[in-house]
Amino acid sequence: MTATTVAPAPAAALTASARRPVLPNLLRSEWAKVRSVRSTYWTLAAAVTAMIGYGAINSASHAGARPGTFDPISMSLSGVLFAQLAIGVLGVLVITTEYSTGMIRSTFAAAPQRHSVIIAKAGVLGAAAFTVGTVASLIAFLSGQAIMGANGVSLTSPGALRSVIGIGLYLGLLGVFAVALGTILRRSAGAIAALVGLILILPALLLTLPASLQDTVVKFLPGNAGQAIFATGQDTSTLSPWAGLATFALYAAAALGLALVILRRRDA
Repeated sequence: MTATTVAPAPAAALTASARRPVLPNLLRSEWAKVRSVRSTYWTLAAAVTAMIGYGAINSASHAGARPGTFDPISMSLSGVLFAQLAIGVLGVLVITTEYSTGMIRSTFAAAPQRHSVIIAKAGVLGAAAFTVGTVASLIAFLSGQAIMGANGVSLTSPGALRSVIGIGLYLGLLGVFAVALGTILRRSAGAIAALVGLILILPALLLTLPASLQDTVVKFLPGNAGQAIFATGQDTSTLSPWAGLATFALYAAAALGLALVILRRRDA
């Protein structure tokens, strides 16, 4: 009876395996995580319901109003103000839930490239938020204009298509921003409070500033800058649509960069 031995894998094969791109595998893994959690569907459903439902209510309330006294585009898309909260909460929970349960240790053990893990989480959440936000805003716009009847406008009207797609882009970047905040703070309550404070509360507090300062400061805040992409009325107190979106993208990139730096300097 002779013993059999297993030949070791060639060094070239091990090298090739080590050089395989990590990010695509992580993206698939994170997508599987996100869609396997029931709360993801409930949160996205809340965002869609808020977008379409509130837009429909606002549109119905202006159906008989005198034309020219309101903006039919913003009326039908007003639900984004509530949908952004659902997307923000989901973005935070994508990462903070793993910290609270200790699952993050298993994640980092399976994928030691920590920065790639966070980038994959942000990418998956951002793509999901963009897709859901764009579809929901399109439905909200079309249903809102139908409800308003003669007061409604078409998708080819100035600013309409840009606002519909812009909402998807804004919510996608907001999802990335929320994942970054969750990575930095690690706690769900703290990260959600920080997000709400930056997006909603801080702009309201700064409205107490003199008008001259408001025109130069408030429009550069994260939420105000990002929301310029779907604003239809422009004035000196707001950035232009694409400049505002670019500014918000810089906020999201800076937050994600800070999250990656902090991640390398502390334990899971």
